[in-house]
Amino acid sequence: MRGIEGALAALGEVERGVFAAEALRHIWPKVVPTERKLTATLIYTVLRKMGLWRHLLAKYCRRPVESLTPETVSALLIGIAGVLELEHFKPGVLVNAIVQYVKGAKNVNEAVNEPPLVNAVLHAVMENAPAYIGRLRASSEMRDQALVTGVPGWVAAEWSRECGVKEARRLLHLTTAPTCMTVRLSPGVDRAGWMERYGELSSASEVSQSAVLLESNPYPADLPGYADGAVTPQSESSIWAVECMMAHWQGGALLDMCVGRGVKAGHILSYCKEATVEGWDLSNARLRAASGEFDRLGVGGRIRSICGDATTMIPEAPPSAILLDAPCSGSGTWGRHPEGKWRMNPAKLKRASDLQERLFARAADILLPGGILMYSTCSIFREENEKVVGSALSSRQDLVELPVRTKFASQRKGRPYGMIMFPESPWLDGFYVAIFRKKR
Repeated sequence: MRGIEGALAALGEVERGVFAAEALRHIWPKVVPTERKLTATLIYTVLRKMGLWRHLLAKYCRRPVESLTPETVSALLIGIAGVLELEHFKPGVLVNAIVQYVKGAKNVNEAVNEPPLVNAVLHAVMENAPAYIGRLRASSEMRDQALVTGVPGWVAAEWSRECGVKEARRLLHLTTAPTCMTVRLSPGVDRAGWMERYGELSSASEVSQSAVLLESNPYPADLPGYADGAVTPQSESSIWAVECMMAHWQGGALLDMCVGRGVKAGHILSYCKEATVEGWDLSNARLRAASGEFDRLGVGGRIRSICGDATTMIPEAPPSAILLDAPCSGSGTWGRHPEGKWRMNPAKLKRASDLQERLFARAADILLPGGILMYSTCSIFREENEKVVGSALSSRQDLVELPVRTKFASQRKGRPYGMIMFPESPWLDGFYVAIFRKKR
């Protein structure tokens, strides 16, 4: 299939609940290789500012949007995003391709002649929307800034309440910026040599000696050494967080309470050759993915993965260190996973915060005296970060906060606990880390 068809297919999967990156992996083999970049660009362009594109569709469509077929709505959203955002693609070519797609799609409502409507909407958007967007961008109203950056209004209101209007406006723009891939090199892999072997634009990370910053988002399996475990995609922020923990941990049983797909546990096992890890997760599917990751890295023999509820489970060995990378809103990764912001709402944020408090309390209870606990999220909501930690510490006196590396400009001290990193470059996700030692 062509690039635009691929984007439409991927958007359909995303609307059914699949992550965009996973949807792209599903349809990749079907897309003409030379068109894959266009597919990925279109899908992320439409997802980053979905709220704005839906607003413009309603504004410039002559008929109620609900009267259109789902295929036509998807085509229009991709068309609107494409004609307004793509710099190296002729708008007329894109409009013609979208119209041709709609002509070929099944129309269950024969009374609505959708191809001419699509053509009219896209031309109206090209002619009128840039000036309208300019007025939104110049507005001092936070709701207009939320709309123009494609961030839900409730998020803008929450950030304004938590950190002030000026900082909230900055966060709105940071979370919509395009992202690029960071890769973590395994021990013994020469960074300069790998970069030369990669052959594309890249640079050495200043955050970590083991990280390389790529100028694009290649398919991981295509990276030199990926199959052999030499290199692993992992954001700079995530690499920084694990290295912060390893700087304090001095051995003993380590528990990863929410192991997920195993990226952080794999990082620890790769760099701590004597380490053994017990990994918990509520999802068997994530544990299967983690198992494949551990085997790829050659560390599978040093981790025992168990499926269950981390708020009630008992570790096989009393842990001297606990990594609690808690389930969260993912707001720090909305630049990388923009579909996440449309799946979150205030009620879900509150449920996530409640779960995080229970997980933190459980971790503190089962940690050995003298042990290390790292609490982290890929969120930039205080509701999931400082407030969780503060609530947990208000009822106990046995945890002492430890310092976190602070030499990077994108980091800030939490209020009052932990350290937060904002997504201020294409390789950084928003991330929060707080590290504690349990008193003996």
